[in-house]
Amino acid sequence: MFSMAISSYGEERADSIVSATIQGDTIVTATADTTVIESLPQETEEPNQTAEVVKTPKKAKKAKAAESAFTPDPRRATWYSIVCPGLGQIYNRSYWKLPIIYGGVLTCTYLITWNGRMYNDYRNAYHDIIDSDPNTKSYMSLFPSYDGSQSWLPNTLRNKMNSYRRTRDMSVFAVVMLYMVSAVDAFVDAHLYDFTVSDDLSLRVEPIINSYGTDYMNKSRSFGFRCNFTF
Repeated sequence: MFSMAISSYGEERADSIVSATIQGDTIVTATADTTVIESLPQETEEPNQTAEVVKTPKKAKKAKAAESAFTPDPRRATWYSIVCPGLGQIYNRSYWKLPIIYGGVLTCTYLITWNGRMYNDYRNAYHDIIDSDPNTKSYMSLFPSYDGSQSWLPNTLRNKMNSYRRTRDMSVFAVVMLYMVSAVDAFVDAHLYDFTVSDDLSLRVEPIINSYGTDYMNKSRSFGFRCNFTF
């Protein structure tokens, strides 16, 4: 009797033994009453390629943001212009001012060179014509037809000499002023780099009729224009 009970109990436990099979990425656990399907944890791929794909647009956005957020330093722009005229305008990204600055510098340099050479020629000629040495005749290269009887030539040479010297000195002064203006412009331009003008800034001109008097029939009228400035 006792042996029969043990054998029946062993058969029931044998029927309820858990059987597990692995199919693909799942575990199928079968019992006598239920079947449980469990998913195995899948290996995560390293996001190297995805990170590289996302990384490039982020860098581009950061570069664009840095470019749009550029604000020049007024002191640095001024020192750049002092070291080299036009360098401050390059730093402020005002490239359209470079032809004006360098065009003025080249023009003044040419005027200084040419007027200086002419001044030296007329100065030597004036000194040669007023001295007592007959061998110094550099004025003949300027006035080949001079025969010694023209008394107006010394005054002419002196006036020409003074005129060329004055023009040369004014050209030097213009170069110095252009040098200073380029530094001041770089300083002011750096300060006003973020300055924006509102769209509401406008000037409107419209005709107007002015009426004078209380009586409608006897009113005097005048025509004109009215300016409206909005800011």
